[in-house]
Amino acid sequence: MKKSKERVSLAKISASVFTPRLVKLSESSKVELNVQLVLEKKNTRQQQKLKTLTKYVQQYPSGWKKRLELADLLYESGNWELAVEEYHQVIERQPQLIQVGLKLGKLLQLMGRLSEAIKIYDKALPLSSNVATGHHIQGLIEVCRSHPEKAVKMFEKAASSEPENPSHWLALGRVQMELNNADAALRAFKQILLLQPDDIVALIHSYDALLAVGDFQEAELKLSRAEELLPDDYSVLKRRLAYRCRMKLVLGEEGKQTKKMVNAVLKLAPHSADAHQLKAEYYRLRGESAKSVAILKKFTEEYPNNPNGWCYYTRCLSDIGENQAVA
Repeated sequence: MKKSKERVSLAKISASVFTPRLVKLSESSKVELNVQLVLEKKNTRQQQKLKTLTKYVQQYPSGWKKRLELADLLYESGNWELAVEEYHQVIERQPQLIQVGLKLGKLLQLMGRLSEAIKIYDKALPLSSNVATGHHIQGLIEVCRSHPEKAVKMFEKAASSEPENPSHWLALGRVQMELNNADAALRAFKQILLLQPDDIVALIHSYDALLAVGDFQEAELKLSRAEELLPDDYSVLKRRLAYRCRMKLVLGEEGKQTKKMVNAVLKLAPHSADAHQLKAEYYRLRGESAKSVAILKKFTEEYPNNPNGWCYYTRCLSDIGENQAVA
């Protein structure tokens, strides 16, 4: 029997970049979150391309290829609500495009619109002729239903049926991390690295899992390799900066190097709550608590709809005993 070529796809991560974005989840909630998108390349002249594609789909509304390009670009730029609308339009015109359905479902998941994501996955499921893809989609549905243990079983079946596909191992590892099963997650991420030794996503996830299990030496090797591959990447720099803060490398010449890294991280992600928290931590470790608090206070004033900013600010106030302000 000829094996089906259909499979859940994963971007060519070894050549990709992590791109930080500030995303407004919905106009009604106005909630803003920082997300890190994994893109195969940085998109230059993004706004011009958006205008060109928008004009094209208005002129030729029945087409779907340019509309899909527009949807992808809206996703990459952080305009997720508009991206969802365009992906829906593409699926209406080409319902057999299972990868577009999976992309839309995942986007709805990230936006917290889980019931909508489940509907999209349910529609994609009967379109799949690949057993592993079917198990993977069922796993995504169980994640949306807040049944992580069931999701693990589905992703394990997918990985067992198609062990050469890193997407299944990645999904499995992520759910295991959510369940605090760092050892199991690490085994899944190792499978990706056996297939693609320079997969930056697997390297970073492995680093996080290794920290969780206390294997700091191996974790350092993974982070160092990620730095060799993408030295100026936000996700990599953020982890190295967090490491330098844990090691309290904030004074003297080491402190100067850490400060340079603080500036680099903030330049890459000026809207990121994580980046500002690391800057605040740098000053706290230097004994400048007032400056640390001021950094996070300013962030909440500039981005009042970002819940992570408030979380970091609250923890900072709690650390210095400002209980009334915490409340």
